[in-house]
Amino acid sequence: MNKPKLIFLSAALAAVVGLSACGAPGQAGQSGQGASQSSAAGSQAASSSPPASTSSPAQSATPTGSPSASATPSVAKPTPSPDGSAGLTSFTFPDGHVSFSYPKNWTIRVEKTAPSANRPPGVDPVQAVLADETGNELLAITSNAYGGGASGPVLRTVIDNAPVPGLKDTSGGQLDFGFAFDSFADHPEFHMGIRRSREFEPSPESSGSTFVPMANGLLDAHVLFDTPAFPSIDAAKAWMATEQYLELKRLLLSVKYQ
Repeated sequence: MNKPKLIFLSAALAAVVGLSACGAPGQAGQSGQGASQSSAAGSQAASSSPPASTSSPAQSATPTGSPSASATPSVAKPTPSPDGSAGLTSFTFPDGHVSFSYPKNWTIRVEKTAPSANRPPGVDPVQAVLADETGNELLAITSNAYGGGASGPVLRTVIDNAPVPGLKDTSGGQLDFGFAFDSFADHPEFHMGIRRSREFEPSPESSGSTFVPMANGLLDAHVLFDTPAFPSIDAAKAWMATEQYLELKRLLLSVKYQ
């Protein structure tokens, strides 16, 4: 798949972020996450104030476990939003289970993973990568995914979160949208996506995973961030006032399973 492009902020936000970074006592960095790789935890939690950076939300690394080079990408054709919401269209994955709404002027690149002898029976991952009107790839959602990863202790600062209406995992547990900053021993990062509700509690016991189990396999939905995403938590909070943030949040809150 193509390497995701920069997430550009408006000139006004750039000025706000600059001011926030200068006055923020705690600085933060971020590491991108892959479509089939959960957050890897450090051996112990560290301070949530890593060295300052002047970077803004940036280009993410290609998600680990992304469709291979032999996979054929396609661009989804927008369809009218079933709820008639102005400015929105909808997308449903090929198996008919996972769907979401997104801005009409965005595009979706859909890729299927090439066949593999290591893939469990019945698992056929499909990844949808969403780009805004300028072509910047901002978000990746994978349905019927498979994979795994390590987890461990984490010092997590939850910046924003809310339950995704009607979306629960196979155990009946509520799933949440969340935007947070994690401090590991050597791996600080910002992350934004859908996870189990308990992973956005003030003091989660584990770093958790971007994967959530659904009846048709694992679901992975996360915003594409580079390293570092923001120079500080204050800068991340300033980004929350932008239309880009609000569109990403609305999209993640619209994810449904049927």
